[in-house]
Order: sequence, then C-alpha cells, then structure tokens
Amino acid sequence: MRNWFSGQPVYRQVALGVAVYFLIALLAYAAFGGNACAVMVNGNMVAVAADKKSAESAVDELVRLKSGRAGMDLTVMEEVSFDRVRVEPEQILGRAALKEKLANQLTFKAKGTAILVNGEPKVFLKNGEEAHKLLAWLKTLYPANEDGQVGFKENIGVEEIFTPVGNILEMEAAKKLVLTGQHKVQQYTVKEGDTLWDIARAVNIGTDQIVLSNPSLDPDRLSIGQVLNLSREAPLITVTATRQVTLKEEIPCPVEVKRDKGLLMGEEMVVRKGVPGERVVTYRITTENGLETEREVLEQEVIREPSTQVVARGYLTLASRSGVARLEKPCAGGIVSGFGMRDGRMHEGVDFAAGYGSSVVAAAGGTVNFVGWRGGYGKIVEIRHQGGLVTRYAHLSSINVHSGQQVKRGQLIGRVGATGYTTGPHLHFEVRIDGRPLNPVNYLP
Repeated sequence: MRNWFSGQPVYRQVALGVAVYFLIALLAYAAFGGNACAVMVNGNMVAVAADKKSAESAVDELVRLKSGRAGMDLTVMEEVSFDRVRVEPEQILGRAALKEKLANQLTFKAKGTAILVNGEPKVFLKNGEEAHKLLAWLKTLYPANEDGQVGFKENIGVEEIFTPVGNILEMEAAKKLVLTGQHKVQQYTVKEGDTLWDIARAVNIGTDQIVLSNPSLDPDRLSIGQVLNLSREAPLITVTATRQVTLKEEIPCPVEVKRDKGLLMGEEMVVRKGVPGERVVTYRITTENGLETEREVLEQEVIREPSTQVVARGYLTLASRSGVARLEKPCAGGIVSGFGMRDGRMHEGVDFAAGYGSSVVAAAGGTVNFVGWRGGYGKIVEIRHQGGLVTRYAHLSSINVHSGQQVKRGQLIGRVGATGYTTGPHLHFEVRIDGRPLNPVNYLP
C-alpha cells in the first residue's frame, strides 16, 4: 500500500515518524531535563545527589549505621522519594555531605514492644520478653502470702509497635519510669539526722509519695548515703495485692462520761481506769503499691471482754452560775506573797515558797501558748485553757514543755527557779481571763 501523496509505503512513514519523535524528545531532555537526583522527604526536597543510585545508597547506609548503633533493625519514619532535577553543579552533594544532610532530616523508628496502660502505650522496650520481665519484676515488689494474690489495677497489655528509637528504654530506665511516672527523677542522698518527714517537707512531697517511688524503702530506717527517688508524679502502674493475716489485738475500752463541775470545760480526768479486751482476728488486707487501702474482717474470736472506763469531763468556765471550777495547785509550798498591791505596785499573781528544782505542774488542761524568757518573769510557761482562761508560771529554772503542746491537769511543765527579777527561788503563778488578772486563791483548793 502506498501513500497517495508521497508514493511511499505507509509502514516506512510510520517508522520514520517514531524515529523523529524520539529524536525530538532526546533533544528536549538534553536542553530542559534534569542533571541530578533530588531527595524528597514527605514531599519536600532536602538534598541533591548526583543520581538516584547514590541517593538510595546514602539512605540505606544511614539505616544500617543507625541500626548497628541501636542494636536493632530500624526503618525511616518519613516518606522518602527521588526525582530528577536540573541544578547548578555546585549544588550536588558528595557522599559524605549527602549522608550528613540526610542524617539531620530523617528520623528512625524501630519495632519494639509497648506496655499498654488502659490501652495507651506508656513504656517502650526492645522486645516482648523484656516487657513481660518488667511486669513480673513489678509484682515481686509487693508480694502476697499463700492465701493472697497480686495483680494490676489498670488494664495492662503488651503489643509490638513501631516507635521512634529514642523512646525505647533499657530495663533499668524502664523500671524507674514505671515507679515514678517520669523519665528524669530528682534524687536525694540521705544525710545524718534526716527523717522521711524532714525530707518530704524540704522538697514539698508527701511521705506516701516518696514511699511509692521507692518500694524497698523502710520509712523508719533510713541509712546515711541511701539514695531516694523523689517524684511528684504517680506510678504508671498500680500493683494490687491481697493477703490474709491473723493478729492478736486489743479491744478498746468503752468509755462512760460523767460531768464534773470541779473541772474546766474541755478537761477530762479518768475516774476508773478500764481494762482493754483482747481478740484474735483474721483480716483480708488489700494494698495498692504497698499502701493499705482496705481491711476486711474475715473472722474473729474474743478472748477477753473489755471493762468500761469512767471519765469525768468538765463543763464549767472558771467562774459561772453553776459553780466554781477548781484549779490544781501548781507546786508544793505555801503562798508567801498574795495577789494585790505590793510596795506601790500591783502584784498580779501569787508566789509559792518552794525549793529550787521543785516540780511545777499545769493547774488545768490546755495548750501551751508560750515558753521562753519574758523580761522580769524570767523563764515562763503560759498555758491557754477554755473560756479565755490563761495561767502563767514564772521564774522557772527549766521548762519541760514546748509551745503548741497539749497538756493535762497535773502534768509536769517545769521546775522552780530564780530567773528574772527575784530575790530567791519561788514560783510566781497568775490566773487571767481575757487578759484580766484574777486572784488565783479564789480558784485553788
């Protein structure tokens, strides 16, 4: 068959056309095509290599290098692609520069094992064996007895997962994270004289929180040089344990209260001491991370019933229509200087003659309001009682109580002395209501 115009066979014209097309394409590529290979990360060009083979080789070499350092197989997290581009020759990177550029642009992930807490991955380890080993170790920190069991409060799972290689922890770091809830934990080295309460107050962390972060800690036995983990975060996993214990314990005495107009409001005195009972009781005790949360009585046997204790309780202010409450005499000896004017000055209390070092006791129950040195009083104890009543004990040689302490009627609070303005050992005793001095003689036996 021949073309009507040219007289040439059709197949020859087709072959000639194809050849011409490829020639035009080759000339166009030479004029406008790429002379290098762009490395694209998530669609963005980050480096230029001489060709695709060089680019792929650089990425593969980086993966092998990072995998060797991590001790596990890694993959690139980002999407990496290659494209032809035309650039100036000086923009094309050599092998070393290309690897350095890509190392700063790529992140690497590994197939590790995550411990899931309520469905969320919280701790990443190299493999499932390490994950199960960590969970088993955690249970050993809070063992139960033969009748008990150990488990987890949260829903705990183990799952293989891809994660940035920096998330995968060595075993010791993973243990610390599970116990403290954070990767970096402040540590404290115990010094001589430290108590757990002192440490907790200094760093503003509860003592229970310190115990949770240090499961092997005996709160009553700190040792010098011992290192404590201090964390305000809660542990990632809560270990629940139940155990049965059988104990012999006291049964508290029932208390019968009688009103006594000889005592001040808020004061109590034992009229007849009761005798505690005794029982043998079996408990089921539930703990969370070693701290008791529930105690259930399973069975008990009473060995001895308790007897009732009778207590007298005051209800009067120092002076009221119902009667006059009496104060305890604060020390032995008679009054040698009374209440009232003396040598042109008001003597606002009474003085008891007593030998140096004699006992001084609280005239009624109350709270120590002040201890220390106060001008002419010398060493003084001031006790605050109910109803605005305050008693003072001055010129003491020594003090046996501290400010804020609760004291009972007749409790030792100090010793007779001669401190302050005095000519010899004696006790100066004052009674005040709402700051107004009263004659103590009216309220003493």
